[in-house]
Amino acid sequence: MNKMPFYRKPFWRWLYLLFILLVFATLVLAWQQSNRLDTDLTSLLPRESQTIQAQLMAKERMNRRMNRDIVVLVGSNNAEDAMAAAESIQSKWQNAHLFQFVSGKTQPDLAVLQADIRRLSLAVVPADIWSAIIQKPSAAFTKQAQALVNPFNGVGIVPVEQDWLGLSTAIMHNISQDSPVFFNAETGWLNIEDGEKTWVLLRARLPEKAGLINVPDELLPLLQHTQLEMAEQKVEVLMAGGSIFAAENKTVGEKEGQYMSVLSMGLTFLLLLFLFRSWRILLLVLPLLVGVLLGLAATVALFGQIHILTLVVGTSLAGVLLDFPLHWLASSIVQKPWQRWQALHVVTKAFLLSLIITLLGYVSLLITPLPILQQTAVFSAVALMSAFLFNLLWLPFIFANVQLRIGLGNLRLMLWFGNGVIRCRQWLLRQKWPLLLILLLIGSGLVKLNTHDDIRQWINLPDSWLKQAEKIGKLTQTMPAAQYFIVMADDDDDLLRKSHSLTQQLNQLVEQNQLLAYQSLDQWVVPLAEQKQRQQELRTLQENADHWQELLQLGIDEQSVPNYLHALQRLPAQSISQSLNTDLATAWQDLYLGKMANGRVAAMVTLSGVIDVSALQKMANNQHEVYFINDLQQLNQLFWHTRNLAIGLKLASYLLAIGILSYVFGWRKGLTLLAVPVTATLLSVALFALFGWTMSLFAIFGLFLVTAIGLDYAIYVSMSQMTAEERLAGVMLAATTTMISFAILGFSATPAIASFGRSVAFGVFFSVILALALLPKLEIKGLK
Repeated sequence: MNKMPFYRKPFWRWLYLLFILLVFATLVLAWQQSNRLDTDLTSLLPRESQTIQAQLMAKERMNRRMNRDIVVLVGSNNAEDAMAAAESIQSKWQNAHLFQFVSGKTQPDLAVLQADIRRLSLAVVPADIWSAIIQKPSAAFTKQAQALVNPFNGVGIVPVEQDWLGLSTAIMHNISQDSPVFFNAETGWLNIEDGEKTWVLLRARLPEKAGLINVPDELLPLLQHTQLEMAEQKVEVLMAGGSIFAAENKTVGEKEGQYMSVLSMGLTFLLLLFLFRSWRILLLVLPLLVGVLLGLAATVALFGQIHILTLVVGTSLAGVLLDFPLHWLASSIVQKPWQRWQALHVVTKAFLLSLIITLLGYVSLLITPLPILQQTAVFSAVALMSAFLFNLLWLPFIFANVQLRIGLGNLRLMLWFGNGVIRCRQWLLRQKWPLLLILLLIGSGLVKLNTHDDIRQWINLPDSWLKQAEKIGKLTQTMPAAQYFIVMADDDDDLLRKSHSLTQQLNQLVEQNQLLAYQSLDQWVVPLAEQKQRQQELRTLQENADHWQELLQLGIDEQSVPNYLHALQRLPAQSISQSLNTDLATAWQDLYLGKMANGRVAAMVTLSGVIDVSALQKMANNQHEVYFINDLQQLNQLFWHTRNLAIGLKLASYLLAIGILSYVFGWRKGLTLLAVPVTATLLSVALFALFGWTMSLFAIFGLFLVTAIGLDYAIYVSMSQMTAEERLAGVMLAATTTMISFAILGFSATPAIASFGRSVAFGVFFSVILALALLPKLEIKGLK
């Protein structure tokens, strides 16, 4: 007596249903506690192995500035219109309660600024200006004397009478760093003059919890409404910030996830309704929902959240998840009467073999350094297993006592197509030369194939936002680069000396137009030893009253200058941390990384407008702890490593598949079956090269799925327990629904999704052709 398989026992069926309900309830609770949908662009990147603590801190600070800050330029030919528009934007954005702050028009506390400038007078005056003052002090005092008697001279932050050497002017000039952005003291705005056009600068910062992961849903509509409203007033508004791209991708991703899923499932089930003419066929949505639910739950459980790209790619598995039930139901339209349990047993043996090989391929992807591939592998693997188990336990129950029919015309069309493929196979084998042509096509494709990966090929970067960011960079002359230096030292003074040595070299690149600009701590503050040297130089200066005779001739008190110089000498030396504790040092505050765990101190030197990367690399000196960090190069290396790893894993999966298939079918038949997905993969690659598409990591990942699907079709058509007509119907139904799902993805606005969809859609197309070529001649006899 044969033992009843577990999937025929009601106990397991109801236990699995209870498990599904518990998972659903848990997932709902987890989602209510925290948003589990990740739209962070940086989540797409490989997890790098950081070698120094300072690099982690530097990356965190740079990402914080780029990801939470939004820079806004409001421009008009009429300066008053620009300022009025900027004031309106600042007010509305503050009232929107989306931002931590919106800075624009300011009225700085003059007393605080004066106190900070006095405190920092010896510490932050640039070395060249200080040297000029000390070498020619008379010229410095004369300049202040002229400012004192000039009625047209504007009033500085610190009055001349309190700044006889003009140190406050030097400090304020250093802060501006010859930037086109200047503070308009009369209006309180930061302005840029660009020909006849006046630009007003605004900055908005999202709350810390917002970042790129939790971009407020209201952000993008607010930005778009602002631009439309200002355009009606003939005012141009430019915006830039990482959160804008995150918001755009979140919106596009959610819309695509919705309409692509609906369109994919809608077209799939319309096709099935048209073919089977039975509403019961709609119940096949159940294994799809179970697969997506459990795949989603597994991804959230392992990673804490799910990226929106994973969700979009995962929901496209609808066609794949339908393969098993369609293989099974295909026998219903041929067999009369339908032996559903016998058909289920035969199909399960074939599908289980390809499922095992597929899951091994997915498991291998978990060792890749790309979180997005890891997530997609987990989602897909769990979804396939969950749907397969639901199909075993519930479909025979759902389709009990059912005999499905397909119109004779549709069957004839399938048979005509299948026989056409078989005739083409026979013709190719006789002629030989077409096979050589195909091999040449594949070879030329492999040679011409573009495998360069770039983050811009992964995500949707709307051209309108990119152009705005580029224009802001040109107007402000700040084009943040993905390259920077990290400098480490024993103490602050050593750190500043190393930074100064590096910036001396960077100045040469700026002069050669190979670098737009840079920011370094030595631009802001001088070492403690140099501050003490300046105190000594002031004592020497104080001993010669001849230097300020021109001031005495104007009638100032004789003790005014000596008292001023004496007060400067008594100023306490300022450490890096102390010098940065002021709004005046905003541009440099993020550069100082402080003391590391090993007791050493570290700082960044940021770059803007990098042209010659190789020249920057030569400036690095790891022995002296001056490290050049090139994020783009690191990403390219990691992409290259991941791509090669993925290809290696794919080749390993082929070897594994050869072993399994040979064990089950023998070497000859095993190699024949494996030739289906291998050839389909190579043809897809050649097609990518022909159309000039990049074979990205996502496309390669799609080819993993092609291997699984192609093997499934090849194994299925080789099952002699079913008639050739049953096998034809099963493969064609499964392939059609799968191609619908992934062809829709090929039209995605997100390049990574589109690349994935195309590689799978073309791979499935070639797989079904090659699999059907293994069938014997088909007959329509008895099909009515």
